[in-house]
Amino acid sequence: MSSPISPAAPSARHPLLLAAAVAVIVFCGTGTAAILGWIPSSIGSTPAAAELSEIDRAVLASKLQGTTPPQPAALDLRELDHDGDRERDRDRAADRLAARERAAERAALDNAAPQRKPAPRLAAAEPVKESGWCAHCGNIESVREVSQRAEGSGLGAAGGALLGGLLGNQVGGGNGRKLATVAGAVGGAVVGNQVEGNMKATRSYEIRVRLDDGGARTFHQQSAAGWRAGDRVKIVNGTLRSAA
Repeated sequence: MSSPISPAAPSARHPLLLAAAVAVIVFCGTGTAAILGWIPSSIGSTPAAAELSEIDRAVLASKLQGTTPPQPAALDLRELDHDGDRERDRDRAADRLAARERAAERAALDNAAPQRKPAPRLAAAEPVKESGWCAHCGNIESVREVSQRAEGSGLGAAGGALLGGLLGNQVGGGNGRKLATVAGAVGGAVVGNQVEGNMKATRSYEIRVRLDDGGARTFHQQSAAGWRAGDRVKIVNGTLRSAA
């Protein structure tokens, strides 16, 4: 038969180990309480140290809250831009005001300018009348003969054809004589018509007169009536009379 095995007795713990464990626990608790400010620190604190701890706590709180510090540089740039825009607006307004003032000054000067009166027109001097001057008097500039040919009656053409035919019949013989007779008759008719027209032509005289007032008139008369260039004449009822 086997005998029952008895449990081993617990080993005794060393007292130094227990004291070390208690010391570590007390040290850690004291240090934690000192850091958190629950118990006063054994080292004398100065105002500078207290102030530094407050700054550290503020920085830590800002980091924990996730806030971002303001950006003064960007704000300054925006403020500078706004200031520049306002300055430019003031410059433009000043330029517009100056332009309006200049326009008003010019308008005032134009309105105040004296009106120039037109120079009085001098009456045209009347031409000096020569002795013997009259409105219907003048001097003859030229006397020209004008011939107008008359229409032929046919007698001259007939006579010319007969005479031309007789002359042509005297030339050559045979067919040549016939051709000469025909040509003589035709030529004689033409020449006879011209001679008859010239013999019956009418002749007139064109007299040009330069008046004393500078005008000119032309008169047609059937006869020259003895007028010559340079004669002094007067116009009476459309006809020329001597004014010498």
